[in-house]
Amino acid sequence: MSIRELATEDVKRANNTMSSVNHTLLPGGEQYSNRLGEINIPTLVIHGTPDPMVNYQNGVTLAKEIPDATLLTLEGTAHELHRNDWDTIIDAVIKHT
Repeated sequence: MSIRELATEDVKRANNTMSSVNHTLLPGGEQYSNRLGEINIPTLVIHGTPDPMVNYQNGVTLAKEIPDATLLTLEGTAHELHRNDWDTIIDAVIKHT
């Protein structure tokens, strides 16, 4: 299925397009952002470089703030995970675990 087809299906399912981004309006997450250094489990951060929803630099910063985190950068991948990235992601998850 192409990205256009996936997007079309999302729009067909949505009865309120604003609800697709309303989670960013919820308060409370900021109280945990200063505790990233307390994470003591293996962490794999996966982020695409041209992500229009969450800037790539946020992923870089997240990986730096979490002790011993690994950053998997997906060049050219935006906010969606594409089938052509699956092998890379699966390999990284297997290696990470």
